[in-house]
Amino acid sequence: MKKSIIALLSILFLFSIVMYNFALQKATQKVTSTKIFMGTVDSVTLADPTTGTKSEIVVVDKKNTKMTFLVTSTTTIYDAKGSAITLDKIQKGNEVNVKYTTTPENVNEAKSIKVIK
Repeated sequence: MKKSIIALLSILFLFSIVMYNFALQKATQKVTSTKIFMGTVDSVTLADPTTGTKSEIVVVDKKNTKMTFLVTSTTTIYDAKGSAITLDKIQKGNEVNVKYTTTPENVNEAKSIKVIK
């Protein structure tokens, strides 16, 4: 009987340590959720490695909120028909739908950009 109680307490103790570590890990992770921003393209900047310029797109919504999005090599870009295109095909005045996440450094990183019209 004593051995059963000691074994049960040992298991509960180990379980509590594992759960504590899991909770601590969850608390320190920043939740990155994908958000959507729709608006009109204000400007497009293509990357230039010689000057250190990164690819960006600036979009303004109907409330006049302007957001800048970093475009990376993993960003998927589509035209209105759903075909893949490159960033240089997007022009000022195009309406777009941008799915993005915000990095811990507070940079809006585009995950996908779809031209609506």
